[in-house]
Amino acid sequence: MVRHASGVFYRNDRTSVAPGTSVRLYSLDRKHSVRAQLLALGASDLALSALRPAGLALGCQAQVAVTLPGRYIEIELPCAIDWEDGVNFGVRLDYLSARQAYGFSLLRELLRAAPAAAATTSRRASVR
Repeated sequence: MVRHASGVFYRNDRTSVAPGTSVRLYSLDRKHSVRAQLLALGASDLALSALRPAGLALGCQAQVAVTLPGRYIEIELPCAIDWEDGVNFGVRLDYLSARQAYGFSLLRELLRAAPAAAATTSRRASVR
């Protein structure tokens, strides 16, 4: 938990991901789609960066497809576009099946570990 300056506790569960991680976001009828950069990954939402097509307006239902790094497994998750701030926007995940929830938790662990592993590898390369 993080203590805000006002004295109120709030939970910030978003974790940053490796730079360059991208996802596909598309409408339910698959007419509108966009490839977006994944900025942060929360317990029930994702922060993305891309220019959204007009067909993906705020509040519309969509699907987000994320590929697990190094495993070639793609997970499609139902979502709704929740907020927008310029080119950055967020999607809130809808109800997930047990398989989707497992895949999403695996995705969180792999993407959280990816920046630390990359930093360790680059540090080892610079020591040699």
